[in-house]
Amino acid sequence: MNRDTMAVALALAGLMAANVAWGLGGGPQVVGENLVVNGGFEEGGEGWSSALEVVDEGAFDGERCGVIDNTADGESRGIVQGFIPLKPFTYYRFSMAARRETGQGYVYVHCNWYAAPGERLMSSPQWSAGRAMPVTLRTGEGHGDWREYSGVFRSNRADLGGVQLVIFIRDGADRVYLDDVTIEEIRYPDAPEWELPDAVVYEGHPSRFGMAVEDAAQDGQTFTVTTTGARYVLDAAAGSMSCRQRIGVDREVAVADFGGPLGELAMVHRDDEVCVLQGEDLAIGFQGDSLVTIATNRDLQVGVTSQIGAEWFRAQEPYLLAIDQQGGFCVMPWSRPELNSPGTTMSGPEQDTGEPGWTASWQVGAREMFALAVFPGREFDWAESFEKRIVCTTVRPEPRYQLEDEALREYAKHATVLMLFAGVYDHAPQGFEHAPYNVRDPQKLSDTIALAHELGMEAIIYRHPTSYDWVNLSLDYFLEDLRVTRGRYGFDGWYFDGYPRLEDWMGGYRAMRIVRDRVGDGTIYVHCTLNPPVRMTELYCPFIDSYATFLLRAEAQFIDGPSDPYLRYVVNTQHISNTIATLKGNEMRAAAGSEEKASLRLQLETMLSLNGRCRWAYPGWPLRESDLDDYIGYYFAELDRMEAQWRATGEPIPMTWRPRGE
Repeated sequence: MNRDTMAVALALAGLMAANVAWGLGGGPQVVGENLVVNGGFEEGGEGWSSALEVVDEGAFDGERCGVIDNTADGESRGIVQGFIPLKPFTYYRFSMAARRETGQGYVYVHCNWYAAPGERLMSSPQWSAGRAMPVTLRTGEGHGDWREYSGVFRSNRADLGGVQLVIFIRDGADRVYLDDVTIEEIRYPDAPEWELPDAVVYEGHPSRFGMAVEDAAQDGQTFTVTTTGARYVLDAAAGSMSCRQRIGVDREVAVADFGGPLGELAMVHRDDEVCVLQGEDLAIGFQGDSLVTIATNRDLQVGVTSQIGAEWFRAQEPYLLAIDQQGGFCVMPWSRPELNSPGTTMSGPEQDTGEPGWTASWQVGAREMFALAVFPGREFDWAESFEKRIVCTTVRPEPRYQLEDEALREYAKHATVLMLFAGVYDHAPQGFEHAPYNVRDPQKLSDTIALAHELGMEAIIYRHPTSYDWVNLSLDYFLEDLRVTRGRYGFDGWYFDGYPRLEDWMGGYRAMRIVRDRVGDGTIYVHCTLNPPVRMTELYCPFIDSYATFLLRAEAQFIDGPSDPYLRYVVNTQHISNTIATLKGNEMRAAAGSEEKASLRLQLETMLSLNGRCRWAYPGWPLRESDLDDYIGYYFAELDRMEAQWRATGEPIPMTWRPRGE
């Protein structure tokens, strides 16, 4: 265990008591039979793909066990069980016994989400809905004797049909023996009643990032709470709430109806971060970022009537996102993970969502949370959008990848944020960089950060939040790992390759509030093509996005030309989260209906027209033609021109994007 890992482990011991609210209850109980066909391999290869070898000796249990053998090529080999039916919103435990001969490479268990046999569940036409990874054995784990491994998973997609089970070895010559492979439904203890009002008060200070509770007033049982981005007027006696947008335009975007009186409420807490109303069986938190969270200990019926026509409408039960060119709102219910509770169901709109007046409704069970947010929650930071200019580099030790001092001095003439993407950490055998992270060359990293600071640049470092989940490391471990590493090396911010907890938006929200608090005005850059609450490309949480400085979206996402609405309502962020948008347009087309891919210049032009930005990706040394022409000659020069215009006029730069047909 190296010094950084040891520091994380020691610090986490002190976090256990603080973790109660995020891991309540005892252990789960098995309530279902084993759904894996022939999981003990007593029936030979029945149910499994042909790569399986079955042997009649040395089993963990019974007479036979299965074997995966990739000692011949040492790359990748696995076995598959094609489809195992599962229920959505249900917890399952995967378990297996395993014994490895060499311990080389990684052994992965993937439960790929499927809608039906042979039909992969999708997040978009280009992206599958992903998978659960209940067990991962790193290099050396499980070498020698039989050991048992298990992990818990579930999908919160209502359209889940089941999983494809894949067990494989990657990038290491090994012979792995398997036995007692199971997938069983489990039931966690019932969720306790919410502790009120604590359930709607969260760590972090949105007010330090331009999002605050600006005013809160009470007149009888009518409460008016004004945040930076919204104004909510709640009539508790009537059971209704008006939701107004304040940034960009002042207008009502939605009205919530709670199906009758909420009972007598009192304002029990108010500061810059949150205003809390509490009644006998519920509490309502109006967050400074304009998110409203309602923790209820009784059943609650909520209807929401939209006052806007949604030009971008996406719903995946029970979540909803509605946007037009000026802003919008979203509804994001939440259930506490690893606890049993009634859940929340949604009845979607039957009317045309493109016109105002459409409605949706939710049946919220006791001990659940209902959440609604109006956006944008903060103003767009024009100065930051011009001043923070990212150069994305590597610091690998190989000569062709080294970040030379002379190169960095040249890059610093045009960029102000040094993003260290690859080469910072030790590689796992298969080439991925993921948790737990160990810095490859501490002195090289320290020297690079020091030079960046000497040149007046910020330095931000790569992390893959989801990779902590792959190896069963908790959200608190992730947060403590970030704190320890940044404290040691003194860099300024983070590049996150995805959000933490892609299918638990509250976990991602909590993490971003805490990280923003720690980083202050430093840069947080999030690559979030896939988004909470359900790992989708087109449904996302603007109130989480608002804690980032930059977002990077659209990797491998088909974009049908510069006027594709996906660019405006997913990639672009103005009037939505008001984060600074960047584009990874590797599948963007030159025009609608064209087969030709968009050039780098067209991508840069498109993002500037949306008031988005770019990252100067992997410049050469010496500088290449694209560095000199597309980035320095065009992009940075155009950014200089736009900045001069903004500073001279004090007026926002208008977007020039137009929907198709206009």
